[in-house]
Amino acid sequence: MIADRTLPGDLSVRVHYPEHLSQPLPVIVFSHGLGGSRLGYHDLAQAWAERGYVVVLPSHREKVPLGVAEVEQPSVAEMRAMKEAIGDPRNWPLRPLDIRRTVDALEALPDEVRALRGMLDLSRIGVGGHSYGAYTALLCAGAQVQFPDGSRQTFPEPRAKAFVVLSPPGNGARGLSAQSWQSIHAPLLCMTGTRDDGILGEPPAWREDGFKWLSGSDHGLVVLDGADHFSFAGGRARRPAEPALMRQIEAATLWFWDKHLRAVETPFPALEGARVEWK
Repeated sequence: MIADRTLPGDLSVRVHYPEHLSQPLPVIVFSHGLGGSRLGYHDLAQAWAERGYVVVLPSHREKVPLGVAEVEQPSVAEMRAMKEAIGDPRNWPLRPLDIRRTVDALEALPDEVRALRGMLDLSRIGVGGHSYGAYTALLCAGAQVQFPDGSRQTFPEPRAKAFVVLSPPGNGARGLSAQSWQSIHAPLLCMTGTRDDGILGEPPAWREDGFKWLSGSDHGLVVLDGADHFSFAGGRARRPAEPALMRQIEAATLWFWDKHLRAVETPFPALEGARVEWK
């Protein structure tokens, strides 16, 4: 089931939830990539909902004066404005603030979506994201950001128990360095692909930087053979992602969410051709 709602502060969200509800369910808040919106990631969100999760996707505006329709279908000029906005260090904390506002609003969400009354378990929240949304999720997980003036800050969302980052950025992106990752202690799953280049030409291995510097335990890295940047978003408008890759993304993320939000212990799924590491 799908519901579109506007939360306090004019934050638009799409909510995916199971058709049949009988008990309180864990909640996943997912942050889209630059130029995306709450309308994206349909297949992935539906797969999570069918497993028994309530999935909430907010539309980020990147501090650009756009309406909801413009955010969800940006023109070339509007896309350029959003890219310029996220390059401004003053705006880096804004997306974690959107996630915080979304989590704040979960308690009142059943008033907007009546089917969810009594059906949200707010003691079991996960946060995920793709691309710039992965950067958002990393900040919510506690990654430390260095600003141009040399100061370091974190923007954690302590109510989240686990984090999934798809196509995460590596060191050098918006204040991230080797030191950034060492302040992440909650379970974190990083997923990328062998064709997942960075927007500035960084090689796919760049997206593995964070995992190398993570300390603690319950952190995972999955590198899918043949997956590019848009595989994790379901592909492009005229070139959908390969179904086999989508099944692998769904299987790995569901295993991780189940382990950390439902305390379900099962063997990690077999992912043909993938490289999997744990620490």
